[in-house]
Amino acid sequence: MFRTTKQYRGTNGFTMTELITVTVLLGVASAVAIPQFSSNTRYYAQSAARAISHDMQYAQDLAITTQSPVTLALDPDGAGYSLEDNLGTVLTHPITRKPYTVSFQDDPGMSTLTISPSFGGSWNIAFDAFGTPSVGGTITISHEAMASNVVLTLHEATGTVTVLTP
Repeated sequence: MFRTTKQYRGTNGFTMTELITVTVLLGVASAVAIPQFSSNTRYYAQSAARAISHDMQYAQDLAITTQSPVTLALDPDGAGYSLEDNLGTVLTHPITRKPYTVSFQDDPGMSTLTISPSFGGSWNIAFDAFGTPSVGGTITISHEAMASNVVLTLHEATGTVTVLTP
């Protein structure tokens, strides 16, 4: 009698079902991920607003604890700001030990934002020994790719900072 030996084909390939399943999963993942990457400007705007807000609160706290005025000096072109003492000297950042100057131009994502302060024509916000700001107003952060703006509001009477995000 003849003995037949079964020859198995190699199992190196994928079945059509496996290929279609992977293709569908990649399509779904792309449909979910691509809109997330395209809306990063909103996150950059929110991050800039939080940074300004936290630094305003730090300036206010520092003015109260040192019992001397601390000023947040905004750049007229909206490119950044610095914290200064009552003599106009830039303060030292408590963590980095470098001058307390923030530049949005240093970050590629934030450099495309438009930052528009509106504090009654003033570019300086001084916090007195009680933490009261010299002026109240808003900072609007926008980008042409965003449907709505991020608005930071400094309340003159209380010194409270609020951030409205889309």
